[in-house]
Amino acid sequence: MDSGSLTAYWKCTQLIGEDMSISQSIEGLASGLDTTSIIETIMSYERYPVTLLEKDVEYKTQQVAAYQAVLAKFIALQSQVNLMKRESSFNVADISVSDDTVLSATSNGTVASGNYSVSVLSLAQNHQIASRGVDDSTTGIFGTGTIQISVGQAGMTTINIDSDNNSLVSIKNAINDANAGVTASIINDGTSSNAYRLLITADDSGAANVINIDVELTGGETLDFENSSFDNPEMLQKSSATTTAVSLGSTASYSGNENKIYTFTVAGTSTQTVGSDIITLNWTDGTNSGSILVTQADAEVELTGTGADGLKLSFSSGELTGGDRFQVSSFTPLLQSASDARLAVGGSGSGSGSPIIVNSDTNTFDEVIPGLSLDIKKVTEPGETVTISTEIDTNAIKTMVTDLISKYNDVIEFIDDQFTYDSDTRESGVLFAEYSLQVMQTTVRSSATQVIRELDGGVNSLSSIGIRTGSDGKLSLVNSAKLIDAIKNDYDNFVNLFVDSASSSSQYIEFVSATEESVPGDDYSVIITAAASKGYYQGGVITDPALSPITLDSTNNVIKLKMDGLISDDLVLGKGTYSSGDALAREIQTKIDNDDRLKDRGVNVEWVSLPDSGYLKITSGTYGSSSQVRIDTSAANNAYQVLGLTNGVVHAGTDVEGTINGESATGKGQFLTGDEDNETTEGIKLKITLTQNQLLAGSFEGSISVAHGLGSKLDNSLENITKSIDGSIARRTSALNKQIESINDQISQYEERLEIRREDLYDQFLQMETLLSEYQSTGSYLETQLESLNKNWGQILNKD
Repeated sequence: MDSGSLTAYWKCTQLIGEDMSISQSIEGLASGLDTTSIIETIMSYERYPVTLLEKDVEYKTQQVAAYQAVLAKFIALQSQVNLMKRESSFNVADISVSDDTVLSATSNGTVASGNYSVSVLSLAQNHQIASRGVDDSTTGIFGTGTIQISVGQAGMTTINIDSDNNSLVSIKNAINDANAGVTASIINDGTSSNAYRLLITADDSGAANVINIDVELTGGETLDFENSSFDNPEMLQKSSATTTAVSLGSTASYSGNENKIYTFTVAGTSTQTVGSDIITLNWTDGTNSGSILVTQADAEVELTGTGADGLKLSFSSGELTGGDRFQVSSFTPLLQSASDARLAVGGSGSGSGSPIIVNSDTNTFDEVIPGLSLDIKKVTEPGETVTISTEIDTNAIKTMVTDLISKYNDVIEFIDDQFTYDSDTRESGVLFAEYSLQVMQTTVRSSATQVIRELDGGVNSLSSIGIRTGSDGKLSLVNSAKLIDAIKNDYDNFVNLFVDSASSSSQYIEFVSATEESVPGDDYSVIITAAASKGYYQGGVITDPALSPITLDSTNNVIKLKMDGLISDDLVLGKGTYSSGDALAREIQTKIDNDDRLKDRGVNVEWVSLPDSGYLKITSGTYGSSSQVRIDTSAANNAYQVLGLTNGVVHAGTDVEGTINGESATGKGQFLTGDEDNETTEGIKLKITLTQNQLLAGSFEGSISVAHGLGSKLDNSLENITKSIDGSIARRTSALNKQIESINDQISQYEERLEIRREDLYDQFLQMETLLSEYQSTGSYLETQLESLNKNWGQILNKD
């Protein structure tokens, strides 16, 4: 092959290999050498630095993965630490109730060990009333006018009834839409006539929450929530021979106080004639029973005895047959009285004294027994008591401690594994030389095993509750009895070992929290120069409604408030005439308490009386300079003018002011926090509950002592390790990832240079093959010429 052919062939094989893949090959056509293998061998040696870099990337990637694994261990430990630095986590109690069908008890705070005897005297009930029945619930059979409803001391809510909403269903919906503190529903009592009744239930239980209702409907049926009555008799079983009609007596009037059904049965088996025979009918109301005698037609027959309650019947001329049965239902509007729950605590047994009677408007009692919430279910029988036994749940607390030990040891063991070296295999953990990991381990170990010197008593370290550090650096519970004893007999100090704590010289100074920067110490002075206050809106002075009643109607019964930046819905006040400022305040309070945005914000409305006048005062439920109450003027048909709210004054709340340990502090509402960069009190947060009137001589002085528990100390150390942005692990893995990125860049640059080097080698070998090919071509040509010369020379010689 000549040199031109060789060059063309190389260019072709450079692009398309024999297997049709992109490749480079010279094939050694001239030299007979395996040039490709020679080149790749050269390249493999020259690529050795890249191989080293790739191994470095692999190793650093393993280090990042190992750091992520140890991070997971640290986070698991931190989760347990966060649990144990909260005081509420230790409020676990072993509570037993001798009869859980009567009541249940749950912990809602710190529970003291003890046994308590209680009796349930009554359950709290929601007031519930019902109207007399009607035959139709969907047709507009009622008159038009108003229905006014109030609950307890709240103002009346007026519901307008017209021809568009005067069916029983529409009235129910209108009541529910009015947010009057009640819920309306319709019941069908199953009788053949007048089966539909309107049921109204107070939203809140308790004796104070009585439903008051005033119905003023004309031109149709009315809703009767006042009068008790009997329904017409309804036949249950009637012989074909029976012809007598049974009806209520004309003077029948129900005098009972419960809804019940009287069932009557004609005695005997024969057919008897009303007016001719003396017919005996037996009756029962389920509790009481008796009999009546029917001796004449169309005459009232009155039931007598217990349970009769004024029922009288009349029988027309005709026949009654033995076994005939009919019923009469009685109705009273009061289905359920509004009542409080009553609980008797203590006083059980001979000579034990009188119990304490506790009332609640719900069936839940909080803190009757310290740290417990009681939910009562039924009344106990006379003379019976339920025993509640409580003690600190030492097993649950011990489990928290052992979980802490386990998660701590997981961290220590993982890190120790990284620092191991096998001299035989010469292998070590991928983080073997990581000094930063050693620092993390040392920091956590120091935080966990330190002594909290600010704590009084013997419980001030893990070792003081039976936990020791072994030679391997791991924690172990070596004395369970010591741990249990600390929980049972030194509970407060045990809890303070883990949680931040403080003691205060004043009931008006409450410790809330501290930060890592707060310095523990005793007797930090707290001086208060101004107490926090709530913002309020003071309405303009108007004439006392007792002297000049205020009438609200659809043109002037809407207000709208802006409370601490939240705007209420339209507060539609009940229509009617108000003859006292207190009634107006109660009505506004009711509407605020039912507003979705303001109902849980502790807003208070009051009437402030002045001689022959007064004003409305609306106070926010929050403290501080951001606490404000304003009138929102966007309300249409507003009552601002008539209520004196157009010319009122906004009084913003104030923040508490003072110092802690002589250092500056910032107040926000009732909370006073030591300022940043304070030498000792940075981050100490206190709640100051005194009022401005309680400040003595313009200031108030008290003191606190602060101690950091192991929980916050460990959490601070772990937080510095686990923070996602600037934590120790995040910084280290970030550095490793940057190194990996840099090495990968170096590898890419090396690869580019190696590719150029490979191209150069191919070019050099091509040139060699080309020269060899040319030399071979020349040699072949000379050889051919010599052979020809020799042949020609021989021919010449032969001629001679």
